[in-house]
Amino acid sequence: MKSTYMPTNIENSQLEIEKRDNLTPMIIHEIRNPLTSIVLSMHILRSEISNHDLLEYVDIIDRSSERIDFLLKSLLGFQHLDEVEVPKMLVGQMLDEVLSQAADRLYLKQVNVNKIYDQQNCIMPFDSGSIILAISNIVINAIDAMEPGRGVLSVSTKALGPRYVIQIEDNGCGMSKDDLKNIFTPFFTKRAGGLGLGLAKTYDVLCSLHILVEVESELQKGTRFILSFDDPSYLVPTILMHKV
Repeated sequence: MKSTYMPTNIENSQLEIEKRDNLTPMIIHEIRNPLTSIVLSMHILRSEISNHDLLEYVDIIDRSSERIDFLLKSLLGFQHLDEVEVPKMLVGQMLDEVLSQAADRLYLKQVNVNKIYDQQNCIMPFDSGSIILAISNIVINAIDAMEPGRGVLSVSTKALGPRYVIQIEDNGCGMSKDDLKNIFTPFFTKRAGGLGLGLAKTYDVLCSLHILVEVESELQKGTRFILSFDDPSYLVPTILMHKV
């Protein structure tokens, strides 16, 4: 049976997240030490590996290491990533950027991606940096929920009168009704090794941008996130409908 959840309030979420602030510099320092070792070891491996297929995985490690280093440097500069000003983008362009950032993860899990973008595209009425961060967390969770080689991630947009809708759907393990009620609660996770912070941050971002979120899920069937916002500026590019 499919369950639907529309969050209205997460008590003490901001307080719980702020508790980590004093530990941030120390944690960053501890992360950068092994990261340096990973990068040096990777460069040595690259010079020793001639197999092209294996080099693809070295490239993934390289790109992932660069991403981690970028995030750490941003935090060390006391600059919140969701406050970095990024030029406004078309919704389709923003979603393509999210999928691009998740490309290695999609490749490793052998996930097929279906993109269906409404011909009524729109320029997002808010800074795209924060929404990219929020939707990236949704996409990453979707990828992690799907079985390798059997996953299908569907990303679509739809103009509905004065509202614009973004849907992100997976065919993963789904969630129970009880778990669904807690997905935006800080530190709640059912994934081994998970921290339970990604979707909590996503919820904070969506609330700050006045984006309505609805989540539907069914065990062993999958999960769908539905995001909607008001008063977009519509444009009319060519419809995009294809698989990646």
